[in-house]
Amino acid sequence: MFRPFATLTLVFFFAAPAFAGTSEVREVARLNNCPPKKIEVVQNFLGGAGKTVYQVSCNLPKMTGSESASGSDAILIGCDQSLCTLMRPISAEKK
Repeated sequence: MFRPFATLTLVFFFAAPAFAGTSEVREVARLNNCPPKKIEVVQNFLGGAGKTVYQVSCNLPKMTGSESASGSDAILIGCDQSLCTLMRPISAEKK
């Protein structure tokens, strides 16, 4: 009777994604000069070492004339357990 419950508990424990939430992702984005506008989950790896990859759209000021540059306006942030780090800057898709 105890064995199925323990097995089921272990399955749910090891199938959990990373523990980090949007507050940790927002903090990493702010530390990298990217005031977050929108946060989306791009990839979610399950298992004992769960990892989640977020795409954060930056709320950057508008530039006019010769100041406009075609730089990155979004970043990818990877979270392992509760530790989030910047992966790379990217250009967000324009709709």
